Amino acid sequence: MKHLLCWLLLGIGSSTLADTVQQAAGRVDAALVSDYQRFQTQQRKYRPTPQPPPVLPWADDATFLRRACIDIAGRLPRADEARTFLADQSPDKRARLTDGLVKEPGAAEARFRMLAEAFRIKDGAGMIAWLRQAAADDRPFDQILSYLIGEGHLSQRDEGNVLRTGAEVAFAVLGEDLHCALCHDHPFNDHTQMQSYEFAACFLTNGELRLPRDYKYRGGKPGEIVKPKLMRLTREMVPPVKAGKDLRMEVAKWIITESSHRFTAVAALLTWRNLFGTPGLYVDHTIGGVDPAPSWSEVYSTPDPNAIGRSCFSTPNRDRATWVGMDFVVGGVSYSPAVQALGDEFRRCGCRIGEFQRVLARTNAYNRAGFDFAKKWNGGYLVPAPQIRRLPAEVVWDLLSDVKSAQLPQVPPFEHPLRMLGRGTREWTDESTTPVSHELVRFMLNSPEVENTIATEPAGVSVDDLFVSILGRLPTEKEKEAAQQRRHESPQTATQDIAWSLLNTAEFMFRP
Repeated sequence: MKHLLCWLLLGIGSSTLADTVQQAAGRVDAALVSDYQRFQTQQRKYRPTPQPPPVLPWADDATFLRRACIDIAGRLPRADEARTFLADQSPDKRARLTDGLVKEPGAAEARFRMLAEAFRIKDGAGMIAWLRQAAADDRPFDQILSYLIGEGHLSQRDEGNVLRTGAEVAFAVLGEDLHCALCHDHPFNDHTQMQSYEFAACFLTNGELRLPRDYKYRGGKPGEIVKPKLMRLTREMVPPVKAGKDLRMEVAKWIITESSHRFTAVAALLTWRNLFGTPGLYVDHTIGGVDPAPSWSEVYSTPDPNAIGRSCFSTPNRDRATWVGMDFVVGGVSYSPAVQALGDEFRRCGCRIGEFQRVLARTNAYNRAGFDFAKKWNGGYLVPAPQIRRLPAEVVWDLLSDVKSAQLPQVPPFEHPLRMLGRGTREWTDESTTPVSHELVRFMLNSPEVENTIATEPAGVSVDDLFVSILGRLPTEKEKEAAQQRRHESPQTATQDIAWSLLNTAEFMFRP
């Protein structure tokens, strides 16, 4: 308990400020400690002696600046911005920084990408302009759901394939994975094949949905018409779908008003994921390339899962906290104090992603040094420090190209470098990834984009400016000596050589 009290109080004194955002951040920090305590209590039968939490040091100013600019505004810090921030001695400079970043146009574009990934927005979809504006306005998430689900835009995106719409809405909004259940009853799935079909039937606009020809479970017969029914997420009975009503609007209203507030917890975890990394997910550092994700039609050849192309196990690994469907609620109460707190604070923010980002950025957890998941964490699911992750594809590309990622198609051709950097096909919810691969190494070593970028550096630029503009920090004395030696050996190409070397460091490619 002594260790926990010290951990909680470390740096939390600023939460006593008369600032509602800071107070909300303090509640999140306290919930993370509560998660740790709960986990230790559960582990007492295996570990009689409670384990003290690992020491998680504070991030220095340069690290925090770079992290916040990448996570919130989707860009690297500017050289003048870094110098000003590092020289500022004000105690509230981090809060002022993140409050300003949330309002930037780049932050709106980063929020748009988050939503576009979640809802599989592809080129040619009429909802792109609307969703971009919604992200810029930081509209409440429930309004976004009402538009995308209730007004049928996701149904249009899926060309009337209600099985696909139902499964992806359940995954993106409720944290429930129905993909196996489309084929069969699975012993480790919370929902049956019948239930997945019943939820899919809620997205019908005309026609009917029938059970597949090989259906073999109780409660239905092969080829039988399926009646629409909402999913049961808690012990409470779900309301019946009213006949004659717009079914999709009924689904949207139920999601927004459902008693466990599942959609707010999932949205809060989505926002957490973008600032902290995926909860509890070990980063696979296996060297490999980016393979095109299988299309929906390859996995489910027709709307009838009786005709399977590959198998339900062919769906790609998505970087999403779908674990919330497992013991998420007991009697309507979240299994995790931290998840409960995140959902509560998201609602207090009016379900606005940008406003919630302000809260998370003020937490002690976000202000700590990056956490390597190869190290052991002795506690709850949400680690109170950001995970060390590779830079987002868009941040790398925007540094190297005059044609910014926002100007490119939502799904560029597979041979485009943005795809190699991790941009997905939008076939599946949250499919994009940030791999470390041979292709990435070759791209950073030899690509025309990198060569063009370093060629624009003026020959007389200082070593300090190179470090600040690329790594967001000033060089150490040892680094200065090495750079000056290179300038002495090769004065004509030294600036480009130094810039190339910095771009090919792990420090550049990863966010701490």
